[in-house]
Parts: sequence; C-alpha cells; structure tokens
Amino acid sequence: MTIQNKKINQSSKDETPWSLKEVILIRLWELTWNLTVRWLPKPFYRWYRILLKLFGCKIIGKPYIAPTCKIYAPWLLEINDSSSLGSRVEIYNLGPVKIGKNSVVAQYTYLCNGTHDLSSPILPLQVGEIIIEDNVFIGAKALILPDKKIKEGSVVGAGSVLTKDTEPWGIYAGNPARFIKKRIFKKE
Repeated sequence: MTIQNKKINQSSKDETPWSLKEVILIRLWELTWNLTVRWLPKPFYRWYRILLKLFGCKIIGKPYIAPTCKIYAPWLLEINDSSSLGSRVEIYNLGPVKIGKNSVVAQYTYLCNGTHDLSSPILPLQVGEIIIEDNVFIGAKALILPDKKIKEGSVVGAGSVLTKDTEPWGIYAGNPARFIKKRIFKKE
C-alpha cells in the first residue's frame, strides 16, 4: 500500500484532481443521501444499503450502516457481512476503503483517506487505501489516517489517532496510537 497523487501531473493548486464525472457524482450522492436517508429512523437501514449499492458501494452480506453516517464516495467503499458503521461515522474515502466481516466502526470515528504532498508548492491531493480486516473494533472518535491497514482482530481505542498499520489481534490506543497488548478473549 502506498499513497499516490490523485491526479498525475497536476499543474497548479487551483486545478481540481477530480474529473467532472466524479464531481457530479459526489454532489449527486451527497444530495441523495441527505434528502432520502439522513432523516430516516434506524429501522430503515435496509434502504440505506440499497441506495449505497445504486451508487456503486460493494456490499457483501448484511452490514449495518447508521443513517447519520457520512460517506464521501460510495463507489470507493466495500463493506462486508455483519460489520457496522455507527452513528455519525465519517468516511472521507478519496481512495478505496475496505471493511471486512464482523467489524465495528463506533460513533464519530473519522476514516480519512486523503492528504497532500507537502513537499510540493502545488499541494497535490494524495490518496491511499484503508483496509479494515475481519473482527476489528474501532472505538468512538478514533481517527484513522490515510493508507493504513488494521489487521484482523485489532482494536483501536476511543479517541486514538492511528498513524501506522496494526498487528493482528493487537490493542492500540493514544495519540499517536501505540500497541498496548494482545487482544485475548476470556474463556466462558
């Protein structure tokens, strides 16, 4: 995984890295979601999935997506069975975001998949890929930075800022998030 410029050879910082088609789709999506979903109660969550699929989101199985989520570009999102996006989660997916099975992204979490090349005066937009594998838990108000891989079973604590990839079944917390310990389930 590597961060790359959204538009190759961007000539000025006033030039958009987005194609006209992308700009129109983003605005159409935003309008559609705000008019037809954001105000609906939770029991209508099946309608959200249908709408997301119509806009190109790859949905596998039956994930839960809160109506107050904000997804920037659904065609760049993949979400798998039994995963959930909590209330007011924001997915600023300027590049691909993939969420595995049985994963939870808790309320107010921000997945940011874009940055800028600060070594250039043009500040071209750069995008990566965020991958959240199976059985992951991301606590409330966490911030996931671009081009990160959260490996199977990992936990990212509430309010944490994830600046590097995780190891499988690791618990991470803090700003920047650091490894705390291995995630081990209690025997019942």
